[in-house]
Amino acid sequence: MKISNKIKILAIFIVIGMTSSCSLEEGQSLNGPQITSISDGLSRPELPQVVAGILSDMRTDMGTQRDVLSVLGREYWHLQSSDPGWGTELAAGLLSNSAFFINRPYTARYATVKECNILLESLEAESTTTIFSSNELAAIRGFANTIKAYELLSVLNLVYQNGIRTDVADPDNLGSFETYDEALTTIMGLLDSGFSDISTGGEVSPNTLGVSYSEFNRAITAQVAMYQGNNAKVLSALADSFMDINGDMGFGAYFRYSAAGADLLNPLFIALNSGDTGAAVAYPDFIEDPSMPSFEPGDTRLNKVVARSDFPVQLELAGMAGAYDVFIYQSSTDPVGIIRNEELLLLYAEANMVSNPSDAEAAIDAVRSAAGLGPIGAGNVDEDRIIFERRYSLFGEGHRWIDMRRFGRLAEINQDFDRIGDLSPVPSQFPIPQSEGL
Repeated sequence: MKISNKIKILAIFIVIGMTSSCSLEEGQSLNGPQITSISDGLSRPELPQVVAGILSDMRTDMGTQRDVLSVLGREYWHLQSSDPGWGTELAAGLLSNSAFFINRPYTARYATVKECNILLESLEAESTTTIFSSNELAAIRGFANTIKAYELLSVLNLVYQNGIRTDVADPDNLGSFETYDEALTTIMGLLDSGFSDISTGGEVSPNTLGVSYSEFNRAITAQVAMYQGNNAKVLSALADSFMDINGDMGFGAYFRYSAAGADLLNPLFIALNSGDTGAAVAYPDFIEDPSMPSFEPGDTRLNKVVARSDFPVQLELAGMAGAYDVFIYQSSTDPVGIIRNEELLLLYAEANMVSNPSDAEAAIDAVRSAAGLGPIGAGNVDEDRIIFERRYSLFGEGHRWIDMRRFGRLAEINQDFDRIGDLSPVPSQFPIPQSEGL
């Protein structure tokens, strides 16, 4: 059995042990065979398989998570007649602690965290330390902590002030829940130590992201620093990332997909004019935003949605209708952005908004120029501008709900096109899954 599969199966069982009342012996397969953990030692041939396995498993239920974030942020509705909960529960703001909307991404992210922990544990084994140099061990440790930090941040963004467990290395002795701020501090610590280790030891292989692990680390660090309100750290992290004001807005880190073998297809690709068995229909005000700044004709970012030939499609179970399909991905093998240059420039603009507005304007002008728009002019960078540009630049990438929450403006998310009279306010967070026993 390949080592990536060994880790994956072991991680699944550890997570099951965390999130159910069933008791499984560590490494025991549901099919009977025993699984051998690499915690006893890591060989050179195993390392690239472990790294590839972790990168692959980061994609598990990523599509569900992106759809959930986009529905909550009123970027689009997800039509799924086989599961009406997308309209009757999620879009209505009724977030259950037993729903798959939280349980699937929550479990998937922690499964990858467990894989990273197993890899980190293997680095302490004597058989590993005799094979790899100290620099090589640092490189592996830096990779594992960087990915672990990203996955923990993904969980935290869902449950927000409910907090998360960051210490889950020992399934029999799980750490307590940390608050949102405490968890951000822990995640930042993992990122900083990961960056230091990568800087010392170099990069591990393979790398399918599209940017170096050190650049990816610093890009995510900039995100976390912005959530912490630490503009100085945002800017220092961006300086070591792949941000380029003259670069391609699409350049960055991506999840990769293919139709080959047992690989995965892009779960967010949906053909145009699909029916209610599966469609992503843009929220109408994306096409004509009634808020300030006003809708701008010629903005090529609007090409992320396409008018339906049979519009409007009716969301029968939710009582809502839309005329535009989301079409960010044109094929089932298109990569999905994790973090792109465009987002980094907008983080740079936000961090400079008060202290250095001319630099903020230059970054936003670069983003707008790439979208076919003119400059905003001096003195026009403020919170409204940041929110507006992020909305159109990062549409469908899982940011709007988080952005409006961190700016304290969730109440401004438009629900005019939803069912009238029976919607709750847009919720700020998911509950901790019921399976955690809280």
